[in-house]
Amino acid sequence: MKNSHKQATALIKATEASTQSDPHQLSIFDTRPLEEWRPVRDDFNFCRLALFVSSDKKADRFRNIRQTFDVTQGGQTFQVVWEVRHDAVLGLPSTFDRDVWLGLMDLIQEQTEGGRKPIPETIEIPSLTQFLKRIGKKSDGGKSTARVKESIKRLCFTTCVTEKAFNCPSDGGYLTLLEPLHLIKACAFRGDEDRNGGFYEKTWIKLGDFVRKNLDSGYIALLDVRFVQTLSSELAKQLYSYLSYRFWLAVQRGRDYTAEHWRDLAAYLAASGWDSQWRSKERLASALNELKTRHYIDEASGWSGDEYVFKIGDKFVDELRNRLKARDQYQQWVEGQKQVRQLTVLPRGNAPHIAITDEDERESTLMRQAIRLQFCRQTPDADLLARYGWTVQDVESMALRLKQSAK
Repeated sequence: MKNSHKQATALIKATEASTQSDPHQLSIFDTRPLEEWRPVRDDFNFCRLALFVSSDKKADRFRNIRQTFDVTQGGQTFQVVWEVRHDAVLGLPSTFDRDVWLGLMDLIQEQTEGGRKPIPETIEIPSLTQFLKRIGKKSDGGKSTARVKESIKRLCFTTCVTEKAFNCPSDGGYLTLLEPLHLIKACAFRGDEDRNGGFYEKTWIKLGDFVRKNLDSGYIALLDVRFVQTLSSELAKQLYSYLSYRFWLAVQRGRDYTAEHWRDLAAYLAASGWDSQWRSKERLASALNELKTRHYIDEASGWSGDEYVFKIGDKFVDELRNRLKARDQYQQWVEGQKQVRQLTVLPRGNAPHIAITDEDERESTLMRQAIRLQFCRQTPDADLLARYGWTVQDVESMALRLKQSAK
């Protein structure tokens, strides 16, 4: 995996250098993506470990989540266990809590300037009404803010147990804890009584220690919170994080797809009652169709036996180039190789919306196909290229130039 990233980073640098010397050569970062993105940094563990149940129904929330895996390491096979235990009063985190969690990650992104500053011990939430807008929810007065408060409490009281499932590289790697793991270890709300007989003047949270360490040390996944908020299916929103992780692994291994067993999908979604492939197909149909429509997975994606073969869509390809450049810039900033005033990972404040022109889309089509060929060993789509006036030879020529420049 490290060699693949070095190759990707070399490709980035070579492409940018060659673009400077040849202004007519396209850069993979100058072409416009399908949509503007607003990345947040989430703990990488939560792209592979179940945390939120895919339903707000009471019966689904008042149970525990348990995942077990067989892992082979150093020639030995051992079982890994991840368990999320519900609070007796508030239950498990569900779809609304997932939106609140991503909203908190978005707030931290803003307060830490995209990770350039350490996460403060106490993270202030200036206004719950404004926080609702941040997560794409309309405020209907006290009911909505009360729901956010309850959600934050639920994230605080939910207990996670890990036996070599949760990874914290800055604290010894995969953890076997004899203490509970929490997403949020403390919280308070403006107007509530404090310990001194007064009242809290601000609303704030404190992240759990291991989550905070992962965010600070860079063990993160970059998730497009704006894209998630525009999805209508709750299952599609949850699958997004999972596929973000799986697609990244696939690209590292030179593949343009990931094949996932229906049982693994049901486990990550913490779905109940999915006791057969037929039931999984039925429940997932709408979410999968939406992800195809929004180009996160390719139209060619589909079921193959007990597995669903997710093929990388153009939306992920656009995210890939953003992630690679952000990761490269961040590393350069950390190593002090050059001054970077603002990393690509940071959303631009009040940036004017610029319409994507036909020429933008034409150039992006060529570069997406070149990225697919270079990283995923994917055969160029001749029909798609022809619609934009390109040929397979154009893609092969671009991919070859990038490959030669990266040596």
